Amino acid sequence: MADFYQHARIPTLHHLAHADSSARESEMLEWAQDKPVALLLPALYAECERPALPRILEEVSQARHISEVVLSMNGMNAAEHERALMMLRMHLRGKTAHVLWNDGPQLSQVYHSMDQAGLAGPHAGKGSNIWMGVAYLHARGFKGIIVSHDTDIMNYSRDLLWRLCYPLLHPRMSYSFAKGYYSRVSDRLYGRVTRLLIFPLVQACRDVLGSKPLLEHLDSFRYPLSGEFAADMSALERFCLPGGWGLEIAILCEAFRHLPGEQQCQVDLGFHFEHRHRSLAHDQIGINEPGLITAAADVARCLVYQVLREAEPRSAEGLLRLILERYRPRAAEWLQRYEHVALLNGLHHDLAEESAAVSAFAQALDRLVQSVGQDTLHVPAMRDTPARTLGKIPGLAESIVASAATV
Repeated sequence: MADFYQHARIPTLHHLAHADSSARESEMLEWAQDKPVALLLPALYAECERPALPRILEEVSQARHISEVVLSMNGMNAAEHERALMMLRMHLRGKTAHVLWNDGPQLSQVYHSMDQAGLAGPHAGKGSNIWMGVAYLHARGFKGIIVSHDTDIMNYSRDLLWRLCYPLLHPRMSYSFAKGYYSRVSDRLYGRVTRLLIFPLVQACRDVLGSKPLLEHLDSFRYPLSGEFAADMSALERFCLPGGWGLEIAILCEAFRHLPGEQQCQVDLGFHFEHRHRSLAHDQIGINEPGLITAAADVARCLVYQVLREAEPRSAEGLLRLILERYRPRAAEWLQRYEHVALLNGLHHDLAEESAAVSAFAQALDRLVQSVGQDTLHVPAMRDTPARTLGKIPGLAESIVASAATV
């Protein structure tokens, strides 16, 4: 049963009733005449060959308030690029769409130009795909709303789109950023990186650093790692974003830095998402591969970078060691809490597997401490804002726009 709890810092828009989706979409269509909505989807080509993405596109094709779709992709060759275009034509049914091939010849040259100018260059990852999509829309002069979500949602409904966009379009609301939240549960609890790494790690940071405003901000979101958000272009184009899995944490931190709390909200998306689940393999921590621990290491690095970025470099390692010491007992608390949730709801709960996840996350944090001792705390491919980047390199905006394949 839904609740109506409001956090003091961030307004929460709850799912309390079954709204008339067609009526909501009709309202959105009217408002979107003045403020168009672009759907930005980050994806590996592999998603084109799985069932979720084609079904998502079928649903999106019926969302009349979405003016265009930008599919920002990587991990494909020329033949696969053509197949991706064919898939869009087949499933979007005439809706305008653009494909950005992030590791293709044209955008590879764009990233090379950025690297030559001393900016973050090529880096495969979700963050790079989102950043390039925002840069592309900025270069075109887009002035509306960008909505984004993951492309591996098995039980997708386009209701997700209007729920995220509604707070930014409704004339009696004044939000510039909306973050989606939902539960990750089927016969068991999922969302391990959020439940067993991020929640206790934020608490560990508060134990060591006190109740800093940024930590209170992060602590107010029910699902900080959800990939679902909507943002006004005027806000999003001012965000600095990393190239990898730390994207969602970075977006929340940038929203904190650029927007007052009353312009941000979190939206209950109202159903259980069934995502493709990542394995716990962690033998390649620190590179962008599909393992859960690799993603967790990226996210943890981004979080501690955001929290400690203003600390003296020599003190960052010491603070991080203290945070790690506090993480272990905090994670044990969260482990027990979620075991109790599972028991109450009659869900399958593998305590050994959950404990192994906590141990693996702690090992990832240990490696992070070691890397800070050898170097400085940084996030790979932390990109400057699209606006500043395009302003620094003559002709870059035109090159990005020209790289897009439109269907």
